[in-house]
Amino acid sequence: MRYFAKPKNFTILCYALVFGISMSLCALVNVYYYRIQISGFFSRADASSLSEIQMHQKIFHTALTSVISDIRLLADNQIINDFADQKSPENRESLVAFWRRMMMEHPEYDQIRFLCPGGMEAVRLEYNDRVAVDIPKDELSNKSERYYYKESAKLRKGRIYISPIDVNHENGVPELPFKPTIRFGVGVYDSKQQRAGTLVINFNVSDYLNTVRESSTHEQADFMLLTHDGYWIMHPDKAFEWGQFKPKGKGVNFAMMYPDAWDRIKNQKDGEFVLSDQVYDFDTYDLQDTSSIVSTRQTLGDSEKDFVVEDTLIKQVALLPASVIQGYRKQIINQCLMITLVWIVLSLVPCWGLARTMVNYTDEHRQLSHNAHHDNVTGLANRVLLTERMDHAVSLSARHDRLCAVLYIDLDGFKPINDQYGHHIGDELLQAVAARMLSAVRKTDTVARIGGDEFAILLSEIKDKTDAMLIGEKVMSRVYEPVSTSKGDVTVGASIGVALFPENGTTPDALLEYADRQMYGNKRIHKEKLNLSRAAS
Repeated sequence: MRYFAKPKNFTILCYALVFGISMSLCALVNVYYYRIQISGFFSRADASSLSEIQMHQKIFHTALTSVISDIRLLADNQIINDFADQKSPENRESLVAFWRRMMMEHPEYDQIRFLCPGGMEAVRLEYNDRVAVDIPKDELSNKSERYYYKESAKLRKGRIYISPIDVNHENGVPELPFKPTIRFGVGVYDSKQQRAGTLVINFNVSDYLNTVRESSTHEQADFMLLTHDGYWIMHPDKAFEWGQFKPKGKGVNFAMMYPDAWDRIKNQKDGEFVLSDQVYDFDTYDLQDTSSIVSTRQTLGDSEKDFVVEDTLIKQVALLPASVIQGYRKQIINQCLMITLVWIVLSLVPCWGLARTMVNYTDEHRQLSHNAHHDNVTGLANRVLLTERMDHAVSLSARHDRLCAVLYIDLDGFKPINDQYGHHIGDELLQAVAARMLSAVRKTDTVARIGGDEFAILLSEIKDKTDAMLIGEKVMSRVYEPVSTSKGDVTVGASIGVALFPENGTTPDALLEYADRQMYGNKRIHKEKLNLSRAAS
């Protein structure tokens, strides 16, 4: 007889537990994989964007260095010195021929001009349709109010002015289509080292912007060049470029469309950050730094102000759009779902096997625990479990001033039946007696088999000894009833002894010993009465 029952769905519950743990581990793997992949994606995107920005800077720096070298050559040679000394037609023709050769070799030079000290153009060549055109004298204009002339005129000898990127203007109106232009200015001196005018080159940066645009088409990020006030010099969509020169484009700029991002970019030289699920990498290129690196150290005068600082900063921004990031996230999520699906398929059978192993282990453990505390024939508590429960009952009775009792019962006539019919009939008899004892006591009481045909009953809480005696009489009456076995009906008797806590003992051993003595005393009296009855008959 077993006193525990395994739930019918215990195996399913174990399987659900194991499978749940497996899926929790799968979730941890997916979270780790997702974070690693996203982190790697951002790292690769940042590295790629920064590398692209650095390449753009090298391309730009190389182009600017070439222009500076050329303007230095054009501003300091015998031909222009002769023209500065005497502006004769012959000297002018020689100068125009020299400039024309330069423009044919460098078609990115839209204009080369010689401006007199008052700002009036003396010579201007323009590159149009692959031809360097000498502009007639009556079409020349005064540039004294233009910022690049004013700033170039302030420079010491050998210093080169570089303007911000602008578009070319004619008669105060931007030329269409827009020509992104950087103006280089340098002083021209005569043979007496007197300033004779200013040489200006209009450098058309369209080719540079196209090179940058083409090199960036394979990148996931959108690469942009911004002016110091947030207008686009270059944008993936050309319609956004040079908004400051469009009647309806004054508010169409990076600063207006991305104000939070612009607040960070405009106040730092470089960096990277994530905002509104978009990744920004940026750097700053200063055209004036290029000028100071390549310009000569030979100067006149003591002034430390070699040139007026213009806002020639170019912000290079690589914007990784949210759509790209979300697309990659979706791709990683799909991979995680695939991992989950494969995980589920591969873990179904192992989880079931592990669940079965757990069930078997639990069943074996519970069986061993049950066997260690219960009699293997009747399923009743054994002496070990009885002693544990008596300790507990005695402690509670002492603490709360209650009574408890122990009934010690020995079967009369069991041995002859066991010897006559065999041990299996004896076991059937013991099991029937055990069931009857259990039915005669309360659920809070403990019935134990402590020997071959010896039983003990712990009454955990009673009012007095009379209660114990009444329960004992109830048990005895049921034991005396005939027991049906496979060999027929058999009948046994019983002797009982009662020990009361704390009257007859205060420990489990003392109570059992007292009840045992009482049982043997009653058995002896019963035998004597039986013998007298037989003698009288």
